[in-house]
Amino acid sequence: MPQLHRLPDPAPASADERLPTSWTSAMPQATERMPRTAADRIAWLVALAVLIFMAVFGLQAMRWSLAGGWQWLWMLVGLPFFGIFSVLSVLAVVTRLRERRRVRVALENMSLERGEGFRAGEPLELRLRAAVPAAQEGERTVAPERISMRLMRHRTADAAGECCCEAVASREEARDGRVLYACELRADAGLDAARWSVELHEAPDGSGAPVLTAQLRLLPGR
Repeated sequence: MPQLHRLPDPAPASADERLPTSWTSAMPQATERMPRTAADRIAWLVALAVLIFMAVFGLQAMRWSLAGGWQWLWMLVGLPFFGIFSVLSVLAVVTRLRERRRVRVALENMSLERGEGFRAGEPLELRLRAAVPAAQEGERTVAPERISMRLMRHRTADAAGECCCEAVASREEARDGRVLYACELRADAGLDAARWSVELHEAPDGSGAPVLTAQLRLLPGR
């Protein structure tokens, strides 16, 4: 009769375990030009044409005032018209050229699949499922292109982790409309440790704080 082996109880979560459900990249955010529809462009061109017309009218009124006599009264109209509408025309062009929106790299509703547990020398499949958060006004939100997944070895229960395997997972579109990052990690057979964990970092930098840190359930050797 085959002998049954009792699985060890899951190790209690350590202080460094961090499983947030949302994350925003700490790297400098990129910016891009605001997309505009044809109707938006036409409306802006019409408004700019009106501003330029009023500025030109003000300039012409000042020229009429140079004729002398009662026509100097045109200066009272031309000077403020030219000054105000020429400034507004320049501001409209400069604002349009400088108008940009932020591209925020972020995830929400994150869930990490770690399988049943981990054995040294055997592959460990990791899957991170997440959604892209809704964009706020003046921004666009995207998921990171790649996530770096690291297998960390802790020689003692409280020791800092040593990376013994790293893989980079590219972004995939899941069937439920979420994004998926999947990869396989493996530690060399015979490696011993008090506990094991995984860290997920934003690639390619990966030097900042991890996106999340999770403990692994150790399984007995075969």
